[in-house]
Amino acid sequence: MATGRNGELDSWLPSLVGKLPESKITMALTRCGLQTERTLEISSLYADELDWTSVKEIWYDERVANRSSRNSSKSLLIAIRARLQSAGDGLPSVPQLPAILDQCRNERDQAQVLFLYLINHDGLARYVVHEYLRRLMKQGPSTLDFEMDTVLSILDEFRDKAGEPLDYSESTQKRWVQGFRSALRDIGVLEGKTEISGQPPKVGDVPLQVAAYYSWAQNGDEWLTKPIGWLYLFQSEEYWEPQSKRLAGYEGWTHHEARSRVWFEPVDDFYTNLAEGSA
Repeated sequence: MATGRNGELDSWLPSLVGKLPESKITMALTRCGLQTERTLEISSLYADELDWTSVKEIWYDERVANRSSRNSSKSLLIAIRARLQSAGDGLPSVPQLPAILDQCRNERDQAQVLFLYLINHDGLARYVVHEYLRRLMKQGPSTLDFEMDTVLSILDEFRDKAGEPLDYSESTQKRWVQGFRSALRDIGVLEGKTEISGQPPKVGDVPLQVAAYYSWAQNGDEWLTKPIGWLYLFQSEEYWEPQSKRLAGYEGWTHHEARSRVWFEPVDDFYTNLAEGSA
């Protein structure tokens, strides 16, 4: 298998062993998966209020009224808010997100958008995804084996920036694997409730463009040779050209060719246009 058009996989999809500070490592996936519907609710509240304190008060009141416990509601809000707040320039801002999710054709497309927020924010999920994607790029889809012991062995190899392993019990790590596999089912890497062998999923129009913009924000005009956003959606190199042809059909992207080089750039106010359905 190829290792990226630039042949330098380690430079843009490195192993994260020994790279992440302890502060970036959490077990949030044990208690909060992608939560597509709840994330849409919370981001919609923020788009209306533009204040997280108000969002918290309204969210708690609504959850308690619906007989949800205050503690579970608090845990969910903290996890989702952290993911949304760390989006940076490459992903839609929180006020833009509800309209962009509404442009998605189905819940799987919405989940694919939210998976990018998860990987962008959650250091442990990003570490595990990097390990799988490096195998995918080098050896192909047969490496997408998410059997419990396989994922646990990857967690066992983790070391933070200080050289320390994960400090969580095996039972907690097993719950994390279950949460991780649930997210993979949501985005289509795993099909069905019991499947543990993965495959590159079909990517919807909106997540395809969000992932492309994320890649462009990370890698500039060279992003098409290292489309990290598409790869985070498990699109290995053989998918890049077909996805590029799809991108050429969207109004939100300009297409350039010069000296046998092809590249795409997003239009100004890209996410505003995508939210309005005009990208």
